[in-house]
Amino acid sequence: MNDIFDSFPVMHLDQIILRKISANDDYLNYFNYMNHPKVAAYLSNEDLPHSPESAKTELHYWARLFDYRSCFYWAIALKDSNKMIGTCGFNHWNKGQRRSEISYDLDHEYWGRGIMTKAVTAITDFGIKDMNLQRIQATVAIDNLPSIKMLEKISFHRESLLKRYGVLHGESKDFYMYTKINNKDQQ
Repeated sequence: MNDIFDSFPVMHLDQIILRKISANDDYLNYFNYMNHPKVAAYLSNEDLPHSPESAKTELHYWARLFDYRSCFYWAIALKDSNKMIGTCGFNHWNKGQRRSEISYDLDHEYWGRGIMTKAVTAITDFGIKDMNLQRIQATVAIDNLPSIKMLEKISFHRESLLKRYGVLHGESKDFYMYTKINNKDQQ
């Protein structure tokens, strides 16, 4: 039987590729799009890279999750140029409890094209089939309508309201917990 960490799972999805984050990825571009007001609006200060060097460190961290055999985090790259335009993956993977949380980001210039829908669908399928997850969850600020719409489109269900769950730009915000449950294993 193959180990899930034998090789990084690359996924080809129409105009994008989900691949391992590389040292060759443009961390300055990552810094710039993460700090664009449309993207940064839904990220806490601790989740924003505050300098190009911290962006490089963050990308290195996400890439090393696979190397340390702890989780999977992908670069979302354009198929024709291999340019990284976003990231997505699993964090807080509890293997014993068969659950994980997903997070994702995308350069605002590529919003509205179905890219994140395809990417999150693919990693969710991977989580259920390959990681044997029973529960995949995502937290989203209640005013992040594009993310809410995308999660609901791909059959994530709003499970709860998390009052004052996060601080975005100095203001306490409510978040929703969205989940996708693998019901195939239920007896």
